[in-house]
Amino acid sequence: MVNKFGSLSLQGKSIGKLTFAGRNLVGANADVAVAMLNVNNTLNTENVTPQAGFDFSIAFGTPLKLIDAKIIAGTARSNQRNGARVATKTGTLLPISDTTTDTLPEEEYDAVFVSGKDKTPHGRVRSADAFDSHDLVLFRVTPNYKTDNRGEVARDDYDEPIISNYQFNFIQQSKSGDVGNDDNIVRILVDPSESERLQAGLKPGDKLVPKGLKFAFAGNDATDWTVYADTLVALDEKTTEKPAPNQSKTTTNQADKAKG
Repeated sequence: MVNKFGSLSLQGKSIGKLTFAGRNLVGANADVAVAMLNVNNTLNTENVTPQAGFDFSIAFGTPLKLIDAKIIAGTARSNQRNGARVATKTGTLLPISDTTTDTLPEEEYDAVFVSGKDKTPHGRVRSADAFDSHDLVLFRVTPNYKTDNRGEVARDDYDEPIISNYQFNFIQQSKSGDVGNDDNIVRILVDPSESERLQAGLKPGDKLVPKGLKFAFAGNDATDWTVYADTLVALDEKTTEKPAPNQSKTTTNQADKAKG
């Protein structure tokens, strides 16, 4: 499976201000108790599987903090036979006054977790839980075409297929000896204009470092995660590269949105 990552560490405070809304039951057999949390005093909620012994009887609206959180592939209640999975959040929920903080340092949360459809930021995650950004060897680049509501390739006014993005396919060099195991393949999507700029000088075997990483959960039979990048930089240029146009501004804005 492409982009099969076990879990990603999630920075709880980057989700926003969390208040207790109640208890819910989820999972394939509706037997997993989760805490429903309102986010930033809106009607948007997050379900979090809390630590053992969490007190579900606390008052509605109680401010809480989430630490040492993770996003994992959970079992969907529906479409189980089709192998569908859902993004499940786990972690430790504590009173807002508690001084305990994440075990990981803040700079480790170097990527953004986004919604799959519109790429809305929902928090910061740790990319190193998925792969080593300095261990990627390129072997193929292919376009993904935009489709219409009938599932057919959409075309522009000149009857040319519309490309939604390009997928850059990598082997993890440290695992490249594991022949036939596509779990070691990392696929990163890059916008067309940036992809076309990058491809001019690329060849198989190039070592590239992704910048401006974003992760979305897919949870289907082909991949668990969709990975986006603003750009890719040659490994030997990683100490001197400059951000792509608008990259620095975009990444900063996403981080601000994620923090609420």
